[in-house]
Amino acid sequence: MHPIINIWRKELMDILRDKKAVRQSLLVPLLIGMIYAVMNPAFSSIASERARAPLSIPAQGIENASEEFMAVLQQYDITLEPYEGDLTAHITSGKEGAGLIIPPGFGENVNGEQAAQITLLTNPTSGGIFGGGFAGGERLDLAINTFNTQVAAARVQSREMDPALLTPVSVDTRNLATPEQLGGVFASFTLPLLVVIIVVQGGLFAAIDVTAGEKERGTLEALLVTPATDVQVMIGKLLAVFTLAVVPYILTLLGFWIAGRLLPESMKLGGDLPFSVIGVAILVGIPTALFMSVIQMAISVRTKTFKDAQAAAAPLSIGALLPAFAAGVVQPQSLLAYLIPVYGPAALVGQMTINGGILDASALGMVIIGSLLAAVIAFVIAMRLFNRERLLYAV
Repeated sequence: MHPIINIWRKELMDILRDKKAVRQSLLVPLLIGMIYAVMNPAFSSIASERARAPLSIPAQGIENASEEFMAVLQQYDITLEPYEGDLTAHITSGKEGAGLIIPPGFGENVNGEQAAQITLLTNPTSGGIFGGGFAGGERLDLAINTFNTQVAAARVQSREMDPALLTPVSVDTRNLATPEQLGGVFASFTLPLLVVIIVVQGGLFAAIDVTAGEKERGTLEALLVTPATDVQVMIGKLLAVFTLAVVPYILTLLGFWIAGRLLPESMKLGGDLPFSVIGVAILVGIPTALFMSVIQMAISVRTKTFKDAQAAAAPLSIGALLPAFAAGVVQPQSLLAYLIPVYGPAALVGQMTINGGILDASALGMVIIGSLLAAVIAFVIAMRLFNRERLLYAV
């Protein structure tokens, strides 16, 4: 059997004997994919439920409001709760997200066609980053706008004028988003990041184990006395790392898609993420995983211990996330931009989630070419760093 295949099988068997490593390599990515799929819809569902829940606002001066004003608030499920004491201090303390002050003469000013004003006190820090603030601000604004429209229409009618004069322009809004586009809204940010995170982390343990790990265990000598050349040793180890990067990656994306499909309809925006997006994400992730595996091997081979290799590889994770974040902010302006490793795959996957699974074949070709070209260049550099002396002694 070819030496490369022998080395590949040997490294895989060595790694797979460690049950803890297998669990971390296979089960953890699968769970991560499911968590990422559920996280954004769950947060959005919670926020949506808070926005629709009955709204209770502590208020002072409720007796100054007119019946018509209170009726409009009730129409929008808004209740004013009388508050005794220093309302300003109460809101400042963060115990409530908002409070309302209706001054004396409010109702009389409205009926007398005079300017009337109410004071809304808010504290967006109330309750923390997820559960705080004043969730009903938009609803209160809508209720007050409705009341203003009713009052203005009554005033116009009292002067025997057409109330339509108050709204010379109306807006007919039509939502043209397809179910596939709606299904990709939540994934448009999380899926490109997930692609990069799993590609970077998937083979990292294996890359360290087949280099620095073997140095630390003293098991390299038996391999290096075989007739296999340095290139064959490097390729065999690289294939093992690449295999253990791709398998968890595919499982993660499948878990992401399955978890998204199983979400209750109340947590969806009206559609499911097309599987074509997952298919393309897998396709562009494979050459990206090859590129990252070569980089990880080049870093790990220069270290003496497992711990040293982990410390040396830590900046790689941060460095890979930067172009992934950039892809979510700066869209490619030309096809050449898709040649950029990591950035190109993240940008293409993000665009497909927004476009409802529509694929730009030219962009896909550029992403694959860019990742493979980067992998070849990285491999040439890695082979300059890789020799038996360095593998044994990290010189």
